[in-house]
Amino acid sequence: MTSSPKPPPHPSQPPSSVVSSTVWRLWVTFIGLVVLSVCSGWALLEREWTRPLSELFLPSLQLDIASMATQLHLVATSVVALLAGGLLGVVSILLQQLVKNPLASDTTLGVGIGAQLAMLIVTLFLPSLASYGGLYVAFVGAIMSMGLVFALSAPSRFNPLILILAGLVVNILLAAVANVLVLFFAERSNGMLSWAAGFLAQSSWDSSRALMITATLAAIACLPLLKPLTLMSLDDSQAKRLGVPINGIRALVVVIVAVVTALVISEVGLIGFIGLGAASLVNALGISSIGKRLVTAFGLGALLLLLTSNVALLLEPILGMQIPAGAMTGILGAPLIIWLILRQRRDRIETITPMMSGQNKTIVFWRWSVGVIITIMLACLFVQDINGWGISTDWALTQQYRLPRSLSAAATGMMLAVAGVLLQTLTRNPMASPEVLGVSSGAALGVILGFLLLPSLGLSAGAGTLLISGLSGAMAVLLLVIWLARRVSSGYLLLVGIGIAAMMDGVMHMVKLSGDPRLEAMLSWLSGTTYSAQPSTVWYLMGIALILLILSLLIVKPLRVLGLGTGVARNLGVAVTPVTLSLLALVAAISTASTLAVGPLSFIGLMVPHLATSLGAVKLERQLPLAALLGAGIMVIADWIGRYVMFPYELPAGTVAAIIGGGYFLWLIRKVPTIANG
Repeated sequence: MTSSPKPPPHPSQPPSSVVSSTVWRLWVTFIGLVVLSVCSGWALLEREWTRPLSELFLPSLQLDIASMATQLHLVATSVVALLAGGLLGVVSILLQQLVKNPLASDTTLGVGIGAQLAMLIVTLFLPSLASYGGLYVAFVGAIMSMGLVFALSAPSRFNPLILILAGLVVNILLAAVANVLVLFFAERSNGMLSWAAGFLAQSSWDSSRALMITATLAAIACLPLLKPLTLMSLDDSQAKRLGVPINGIRALVVVIVAVVTALVISEVGLIGFIGLGAASLVNALGISSIGKRLVTAFGLGALLLLLTSNVALLLEPILGMQIPAGAMTGILGAPLIIWLILRQRRDRIETITPMMSGQNKTIVFWRWSVGVIITIMLACLFVQDINGWGISTDWALTQQYRLPRSLSAAATGMMLAVAGVLLQTLTRNPMASPEVLGVSSGAALGVILGFLLLPSLGLSAGAGTLLISGLSGAMAVLLLVIWLARRVSSGYLLLVGIGIAAMMDGVMHMVKLSGDPRLEAMLSWLSGTTYSAQPSTVWYLMGIALILLILSLLIVKPLRVLGLGTGVARNLGVAVTPVTLSLLALVAAISTASTLAVGPLSFIGLMVPHLATSLGAVKLERQLPLAALLGAGIMVIADWIGRYVMFPYELPAGTVAAIIGGGYFLWLIRKVPTIANG
């Protein structure tokens, strides 16, 4: 395994110069965050505190009710932000030290979403358990989700690539389960969702006291772990020879991480990116001592969340709505993470290995095509109504409602699968897909912004203008991904997808809280439903999908050569730049068309290329058409299940696809052979 990334010193630079450079960068970063936090905090004070500054820190009982509320809103909220951000930074450093992976954090390993889902389940079905405190419930959820991620990556010896992929899969799968619960229990879960968005605003000192006690106990618990964790960062076998009880230390660290994360989430909701941002800043500063890493991460995490909280509070009167800090961390965190990726361009965290290697077999495409057609027919004819299951003989109803939805699902699945194959080949990264790399999120973000902003510019938010805005968003993300792919280790590209997805999630939290009635249809679309498919447009969508598939097949040869590397491709006469730009435009068009049709679906683009390979389509010219057929079939099945599994209620096809794909991918990860890391 590789250890946490530390920039190597320049050969001509003496060690003392490296140390002084690190210290200088640390102080500049720290002072910069302090200045920004103080300036934003002072702006808040100027706006909201009208009494003498000295009275701001008086005991609350000595103030009148209005001043007490303002004091708690300003001071208690700031204290909670400092403590929660600091604790999340410490959690991420502990996770990175434990698994020797610079991408590890409470966000990427599914710790936070597990705790949140556990609290949602208890709120809906076992409210009596909530009387014992949210900490215990969140702790169980955090332990279970983190344990699942570790269990999935254990056969590969916690290979960094597999570990982060397992975390992404668990994140998407648990989020899909939460989405199902929210759809069916919308009223009962509404308050839970508002809290889970990450509101830091306080009306008492209770959360501050709880977080202060947690920070103190966490510091005491970490002190005896400093030496063992330092030894474990070298090599497991060496640490064992030096007498370190590796399994015991790992179990203890996991418990500490779960307890701290659970308490933070139970107090303030889900706050993404702060821990990862703080830990990444520590890595960029090149700090090697585990004690200094933990202390620095606490300070940087505290300042990052305080700054985010202040910015959110300053924007609230401007936007006329409450802004959760959790949403702001996603919006502000993506640019930070991209900058950090560029700072660590020399580091490599994994060796790219296929998720599943398949044996080259003859693929009988006409059989697969017939299978997809039969699947579509069954989805249209074998239905459930108030009389139960049966074969539908009402052709008018089928033609008006069921056939358009099935064809829309098939076209979307086909396009996402093709986009996944193209991206995995182009980036030489088995984790690449429109969903994972943020391309679908970029397209969706473009559509949302177009829907909101175009009318204010005097333009109608019609299909054509939304297509252009979605295409712009997808193309922007793709250009960023390809630009970064040539400069950093491919594993770091995952952070781009995480960042873009978090940004879109933050925007969606703000959209939900805005209460704008125009956006109800937008929220339904984002869940991945085919409900709005129309007979008049679905055939155009099918035509677009087939045209894009044919275009993909026409560039198989240069794409296959390009997949060997740009240097090899140039030597073999491939015009790298035109081919790459053509591929980018094609993937952007595919992602935008599918996103406009049914929203940003999850897992199809990631899962289907591996499934096609495991079935024997090893060569690209076979993988593309087989993946297209598999994607179409899986999405039709997902749409059919969503329509009838809880009849008369419906589940969005995207949510069902995420659950099916997530379950399959969890099984697929377990079949990855043991990989020697080095």
